[in-house]
Amino acid sequence: MKRYTAKEIAEILGVSTSGIAHPDFEIETITTDTRTVNTPDSAIFFALPGSINDGHDFIRDAVSKGIKNIVVSLNTGQIDADINFYKVENTLLALQKLAAYHRASFPDLEVLAITGSNGKTTIKEWLSQLILDRQVVKSPKSYNSQTGVALSLWQIRDSDQLGIFEAGISKVGEMAALEKMIKPNIGLFTMIGDAHAEGFENTDQKLYEKLQLFKDARAIIFEEDDIIVSLAIRDRYEDKELYSWGWGEHSTLFVIKGMKQTLHGTEIKIRYNNEILKFQLPFVEKASIDNALHCLAALFVIGISIDDATSGLLHLHNLPMRLELKNGINGSILVNDTYNADIQSFRMAMDFVEQQAGHREKVVIISDFMQTGLTRTELNHALADIINKHKVKQVIGIGNTVEYLKGFLNQDISFQHFVTTEKLLEQVHELDLSQMMILLKGARMFKLEKIVDFLSEKIHTATLETDLQALGHNLRVFSQYVKKETKIIAVIKASAYGSGSEELAKFLEHRKVAYVAVAYIDEGIQLRKAGIQLPIMVLNPDRNSVNDMANYDLEPEVYSNEQLREMIDYLKLANKSNFKIHIKIDTGMHRMGFMSDDIPLLTEQLENTRLIKVASVFSHLSSSEDAGDDAFTEYQVALLNKHFETLASAFGYRPLKHILNSAGIVRFPQYHFDMVRLGLGLYGIDSTGILTEQLEKVHTLKANVIQIKDVGRDAFIGYNRRGQVSKLGKIAVINIGYADGLLRNSGNGRYSVSIHGVDFPIIGNVCMDLTIIDIGGGVDIKVGDEAVIFGKDKPVEALASVCGTIPYEILSRISNRIKRLYIQG
Repeated sequence: MKRYTAKEIAEILGVSTSGIAHPDFEIETITTDTRTVNTPDSAIFFALPGSINDGHDFIRDAVSKGIKNIVVSLNTGQIDADINFYKVENTLLALQKLAAYHRASFPDLEVLAITGSNGKTTIKEWLSQLILDRQVVKSPKSYNSQTGVALSLWQIRDSDQLGIFEAGISKVGEMAALEKMIKPNIGLFTMIGDAHAEGFENTDQKLYEKLQLFKDARAIIFEEDDIIVSLAIRDRYEDKELYSWGWGEHSTLFVIKGMKQTLHGTEIKIRYNNEILKFQLPFVEKASIDNALHCLAALFVIGISIDDATSGLLHLHNLPMRLELKNGINGSILVNDTYNADIQSFRMAMDFVEQQAGHREKVVIISDFMQTGLTRTELNHALADIINKHKVKQVIGIGNTVEYLKGFLNQDISFQHFVTTEKLLEQVHELDLSQMMILLKGARMFKLEKIVDFLSEKIHTATLETDLQALGHNLRVFSQYVKKETKIIAVIKASAYGSGSEELAKFLEHRKVAYVAVAYIDEGIQLRKAGIQLPIMVLNPDRNSVNDMANYDLEPEVYSNEQLREMIDYLKLANKSNFKIHIKIDTGMHRMGFMSDDIPLLTEQLENTRLIKVASVFSHLSSSEDAGDDAFTEYQVALLNKHFETLASAFGYRPLKHILNSAGIVRFPQYHFDMVRLGLGLYGIDSTGILTEQLEKVHTLKANVIQIKDVGRDAFIGYNRRGQVSKLGKIAVINIGYADGLLRNSGNGRYSVSIHGVDFPIIGNVCMDLTIIDIGGGVDIKVGDEAVIFGKDKPVEALASVCGTIPYEILSRISNRIKRLYIQG
């Protein structure tokens, strides 16, 4: 991250440097919230006025947190601290000025800006998933406001090659400020709807304001069939490169009519540059298809290859809070679309519900819609038209305006009204919602997520987070050590070391690994059913399941002549041929594999059959990370090479050869051969110590504080009274135990968990479902706070060391009842 001195910041903001006490202070981060400061010494706090709070009220809090640089527009009074204060007329304009300067200091950075009434965040997040050939910086979450854009741009670093930023406005004049900061080279307009309509005289004015974002862009992407938008863009920006998609032949990307729904989504055909292209999208609802087509057009403008675009689109998925489908109580299905509330997004949500409901009856839980620009009658009439069209059985309204919706609904639709979300929660248990398809849609101020939480199927709240961006980074790190011609096998056995195999396999397939390896056949079948098309190697195949492996195109490890004979006999009976296998040679680990004495019979069996194709010959190193065992490693490699040549000579062809795991990839580059097997290294765990500083931790295991209590200093804690508090007699209970994978021998003070960045020791024995920690009196801890077991700054290796085991065991022991969450940047 680029650092600025206090003197440079003052000069950028136009503040006299004579008032800066410490001009050499270096600044790296910007904050507008004193609660979220991690590095106060290098932070600058902007005291922004808000509709509820004024940042100037929190200046003393900022000082107490250690922040040394503060931007203000009001007099601060007497503060007894050695602080750099930057006095400006308007702190928001000052923040934007600093962000614009920072953006301008990267003149060669290509920037794509996205605006429109709906879809901005989804398209941004999808593009960041799809673009893998360059470093992308993007807006976090939905940071598209006057403040959010400035904070987003501050993230830009020298290594970034493409920026993707959202821009949203709610009134006239705001887009000019955003354009001045972002200065995009490429613009993407999603669609025009009625969100934030009250800030504009009409749709034409709102569209005109939004299009100011593209005044200096070289190219603009839009939907040709959105007539209002396409006419405005073509009229105003006819001198720019215009890229449209649509169902008309004059579109740059012409979508050929006749989209076909498949088992896994929708197949579309596109004519682009006089070439017919076919893409598979993992969606059936119109909103997601439209967003995907916007992405496709952007990929072509940016210069992504057709092959990469095809692969990437296949693996897209809906984002949380965007038409999120989840299991509800009593067999219901919830569609959580509580992200925004306007007519257009409601119509999209209802289309999605219609496609997903099947035989289920439909229920809509809806709040007042805010800032639509419509009268009460116009709004309720529009909502009712959509609801009536989709034959909804029941509508539950929350708020004041929505009360009048009933008068516009068909008579056979049941309607119930609640003034507040809390009133509904008091009675929701009386409603019969079993087996229903339930859409929840409303304005954020109504906090419908409370209803989502109540109606959701309850699972363990302790969470294992898997950071896919970190996983991708680690894959790139190891790829740099591997020769271009060497393929990578991603080992995702034991449910991807606790992460969840399906999600990881989809991610890795998009990153173009050559193979995935699983432990057992059922894991491979699960991946095939999830749509994974990569070659799948099964490391511990059941000898009685050849039929399943053949039917699901799984490639087993073969480790004995008896196993091979049974396999050949089955293939003869089933009349199957060209069945791929991987021959395992035991070169000294003495676990599984063919011994040297087994090779002649192995050769004879394979010479006499054409039913089997040997995909690879491989072995497993016993101690690749141990320099003291390098001589034995060399012996193992030599023995594999010897038997490989014997087999290849007998086959008449040369299968692939591999022997290295994660540690071996780093320590023995001369033995990369045709493939390498990358397992724990993917997750940021380096047993060699060579790559520790380059890799990023992928897993974070978190629990929650569920109770806090004061006990006597002489009180004993937990089973067998093994624990005793050490300081002020204050303990916290967190919702994770040995049934979840937190090993019992981490208790009794041997290991600590982290809350708010401070470590607190486990006191007493770890229980089956709960763990007690000694929190003393140092940090303000509340019920609901997160307790990190291991993560980015608390390596899993530390827990493994305390428990006298290895990280493999810690990760693979994490229970299935722990919720899995996948984050992307």
